[in-house]
Amino acid sequence: MASTKGVILCVLFNMIICSCYIIATESRYYGGYRIVAKTWCIANPLASPAALQRDIDSLCNGIVDCSSIQPGGSCYNPNTVADHASVALNLNYKNHQSQQQFCTGDGFITVSNP
Repeated sequence: MASTKGVILCVLFNMIICSCYIIATESRYYGGYRIVAKTWCIANPLASPAALQRDIDSLCNGIVDCSSIQPGGSCYNPNTVADHASVALNLNYKNHQSQQQFCTGDGFITVSNP
């Protein structure tokens, strides 16, 4: 009985460690398979509106398809610089397989679905 409890505790412990590892590292190979945690790159709440507008202008100038944040687009509302920057930053982040280096500066990685 004690042996079974030990095995169960060991398995649970490893599951917790693996879950934390995946979230903390964004994207890694595990057992030959790529594991990508569900993360999003959003506008850093401390970034200035001017900096976020520069991000939008830069990313939407041929790097990502920003049609969704144009009037009538699925992500146009709420029509704020921070929300539009979050969409553009996340599109770029996802286009690069959620690699951390593609969410820097004015971006902020979150595990909460915005």
